[in-house]
Amino acid sequence: MVVLALVGFALIAAPVASPPDVPEDRIEYYVEDGWMDNEDQVNLAYANLTEAERAVFDEARQTNENTSSGTTVNASAGDTPESLTPPPDSIRLYNVRYDGEWYLLQVRHLTYEVDFVTQQLPRVGSMAVGVVCLVGAAYRRFAV
Repeated sequence: MVVLALVGFALIAAPVASPPDVPEDRIEYYVEDGWMDNEDQVNLAYANLTEAERAVFDEARQTNENTSSGTTVNASAGDTPESLTPPPDSIRLYNVRYDGEWYLLQVRHLTYEVDFVTQQLPRVGSMAVGVVCLVGAAYRRFAV
């Protein structure tokens, strides 16, 4: 009976004590060369970028040059420059002038939500089994 009660409390407390594992927001950068000056996109000059913005642009440009086309650079939202961080779940496009050429800089903000089936449902199930264990322990204790 005591073991059943302890198991019940543990099955209820464990999901409450540990939050679901949700990855932090990510920022994805992609650079494409051979671009043009599109009027509907923000223009940036490489010379006017901050150190952090240059680092992001250079890393994305070099990654795209050294790998197959379409390769992105993915960074934590907290480690990226705020000026190149779009609102959650959105994409921003920039025209970047670098060494006399135009480059497309695509910035995408990826957010992650708690998934019900893989993260919430097992917690609810654990709590339900814990309640059943507690009810069973109470029944064994107080049954006449």
